[in-house]
Amino acid sequence: MRKTLKFLIASGACLVMAGTGQMSAQAAMNLETDAPVAGASVAINNYYASSLNPEKELAEAFASKEVLAVAGAGQTGVAGGAQTAKPAQVPAETKAQPKETTGETEAVVRAMSKSIYDNIAISRVTNYVNVRAQASTSSEVVGKIYNNCAATILDTVDGEGGKWYHIQSGSVTGYIKAQYFVTGEEASKIAREVGTTYAKVTNTSTLRLRETPSLEGKTLDLLSADAEYEVIGEEGDFAKISVDNDLVGYVYKDYITTQVDFKQAVSVAEEQQQKAEEEKLKQEANAAIENLEQVKKKAEEESRAAETTAAAKETTAAAKETTKASETSYSGTIEANPSESKAAGTTAAAKETTKAAETKAPTTAAATKATTASGVGPGGGPGTGGTSSSGNEVTNATRSAVVAYAKQFLGNPYVYGGTSLTNGADCSGFTMSVFAHFGISTGRSSRDQAAKGKEVAVSAVQPGDLLFYASGNYINHVALYIGNGQVIHASTAKSGIKISPSNYRTPCKAVSFLN
Repeated sequence: MRKTLKFLIASGACLVMAGTGQMSAQAAMNLETDAPVAGASVAINNYYASSLNPEKELAEAFASKEVLAVAGAGQTGVAGGAQTAKPAQVPAETKAQPKETTGETEAVVRAMSKSIYDNIAISRVTNYVNVRAQASTSSEVVGKIYNNCAATILDTVDGEGGKWYHIQSGSVTGYIKAQYFVTGEEASKIAREVGTTYAKVTNTSTLRLRETPSLEGKTLDLLSADAEYEVIGEEGDFAKISVDNDLVGYVYKDYITTQVDFKQAVSVAEEQQQKAEEEKLKQEANAAIENLEQVKKKAEEESRAAETTAAAKETTAAAKETTKASETSYSGTIEANPSESKAAGTTAAAKETTKAAETKAPTTAAATKATTASGVGPGGGPGTGGTSSSGNEVTNATRSAVVAYAKQFLGNPYVYGGTSLTNGADCSGFTMSVFAHFGISTGRSSRDQAAKGKEVAVSAVQPGDLLFYASGNYINHVALYIGNGQVIHASTAKSGIKISPSNYRTPCKAVSFLN
């Protein structure tokens, strides 16, 4: 498990400068001091700015040796008489009208004219290096730090073989040789490449994702306040958002807050916990599949018993009919008129023939019902008919097994056109391969799967069903519903296979392959 370091960036706030210089009004900062490094320090998890390029704005703001900034919600001012307008309210960008901001928030900010990365190091290693309790390779290993992880430099010391950094990254505090890190301006450049910016919808329940960075741009989808989205750029008042590999668009910046995440070191305990969690998911999948096999076996035994009972009833009914036909042939008195006797015999035979034919119909129906009631379909999968308790048990067990099986691949890669659950799959390749494990054919593309499955109401979706998402007028993404308002899906190359709120986009259709 690789933890992340977060820069929090609050959109829509404004900066007030004390002094004669001017700067962008679209910025707000809250810097708190921590352990000093060369006279200045920044607690990076308490950094705020509205710009998606905070380094550039901070560099401009900190051109003087010291600035005092006061940020007020919804208003701005610049000393020396310069004024800036409030951000325009754009109700059209939201589905629900944002509430008025009540009260004002003030923050007093002090910052020195230094790079915000002066006490941050970015790791540069082939795979990972150990974090030690002391500045020595013989010291206890307290954690691991992987390539492109961020760490705060607490101190620089002389240790075994030269200079070491005393660092803090995530929950890990320890020592690493300085040669494995870059700092200062070089770290700042790398950070822009390796950090990932995420946006969260704020002040409204849903936000329009537009095709172009314009209030007149076509609406592609509605984004939810329950999810986070990757920011891949900005144009004017709009942030460019990657929702899934197949959906990229623009959102108005006044309705989002953003944060920059960096990978962090992982402690020995956290690494063990991650391995335990992965093993737990595998065990849950195996247990669910084993339970499914047991339920299927039980259903098949009940089906065979029902067929045997039906066959026995059919044999008994046939024996009764044979006996009755025999009695009809040899009982009675011989009539004096042979022709009348022949006619009577013909009539009786006709009645018995009719009765025997009627007897076979319910027997056939009973046998069919017994077969269907098991709920076991072709290839051992759940059947599509019947309402018996055994049939429902098979369907429910299959749902649980499908979800558990899918979840063990959480975090694996996204690969466009791929179908491998371990080496990489795209959205429909992921769902296809999950269902294929259970002998169920879904089709390859998301549109194939939407057409082939049995449609159910989106509001009635159950674990193991598929949810579909569209851009414009056509379906272009599919996810597996896992219950509790969540889906698992292959999203982007950055995120891989992940769990999201089911309404992170607006679902347009749901189908089931399990009932």
